[in-house]
Amino acid sequence: MNPSERGRVEPMDRQAEFLTHFLRHQDDIRAVIGSMLRDPAAADDIFQDVALVLWKKYDEFDTTRSFGAWARGIAVRQVWQSFERRRRAPVPLAPETLNALLRAFDEESESPAHAEREEALRRCIAKLPEKSRRLLEMRYEAQMKLREMAERLSTTLDATHKALSRLREALRRCIEQELAAG
Repeated sequence: MNPSERGRVEPMDRQAEFLTHFLRHQDDIRAVIGSMLRDPAAADDIFQDVALVLWKKYDEFDTTRSFGAWARGIAVRQVWQSFERRRRAPVPLAPETLNALLRAFDEESESPAHAEREEALRRCIAKLPEKSRRLLEMRYEAQMKLREMAERLSTTLDATHKALSRLREALRRCIEQELAAG
């Protein structure tokens, strides 16, 4: 091996290293994106964009730092960029069309499928430990801000955010299981 090749990472090793990091942190990346977006399809699109950006910028990643923190930072920037693009983009539908869609959505929220999802959610919440139910009550019933929740729970803002993200994901999986079993 000549001296210029020492310390150089082979392309396959680099790819394997990246995939190891990425696969270990993909759920956290999805949780960050999902906590900022309500639309699952948009969240999936952003996740794919984040994966691509991470791969393209992997040479810039400082291996002495946390890959997860770096990846989550990029995910947040990608979500914010998507908000900026949407804000500048004109609404492609006429107001009458938007109103018709809103009426259809309102009717959908009264459909039997919506009622089944609500009932599945109730069953899933009942299965949660008391601490998790308390988090949900603080956030959604008392409408507390994350910072306020973190202070009340004597924890960090990041830990509170992660706990809520994981809780929402667990509820989503539980609802899917309940509906599939029902």
